[in-house]
Amino acid sequence: MNGFNTMINGAKAQRGMTLIEILVTVLVLAVGLLGMASLTVGSLKNNQGAFLRTQGTVLAYDMADRMRANVAEALNDSYNGTYDKSSSITDPACEASGCKGSERVNADLFAWKRQMEGADGKMALLPDWKLTIAGGGGPKTAGNVYTITVTWKEDQWSEAKGSMSTEDQQTVIEFTL
Repeated sequence: MNGFNTMINGAKAQRGMTLIEILVTVLVLAVGLLGMASLTVGSLKNNQGAFLRTQGTVLAYDMADRMRANVAEALNDSYNGTYDKSSSITDPACEASGCKGSERVNADLFAWKRQMEGADGKMALLPDWKLTIAGGGGPKTAGNVYTITVTWKEDQWSEAKGSMSTEDQQTVIEFTL
């Protein structure tokens, strides 16, 4: 009796898979892999957004700590203003001898700007950043409230537009000197 012609209950026994079954299996596998790739890309985009928000928050608190360390100048509103990558902030070159008063303000803003721009071969921390410091304005005593706003550009999906768009994102902190 030939193995290819063996009959089971009057029907031929099937061996192997047909080409159509293989194609259907490949199609199902391809759709599943495309879905996984889409989830991975979405997760990477969300992780990048979370990273930028974290950087914005850390940098805002960094400037607040710098102001707390130089409270006399902060109370004189010496830090107040809006700064971005085009702002002309020069290094007062006083680090070795110890910065005092307004020199410390320039040194703080200069160091903060260098962090943002990724100076010394480091990674730039926020794209198209802007720093706004406001507050004080009242009597020059402890207890004045200051606001630090760090703004940057981030690519996000816009449901209204149905496409990616670059939007301003920001971190705002309020603190008391």
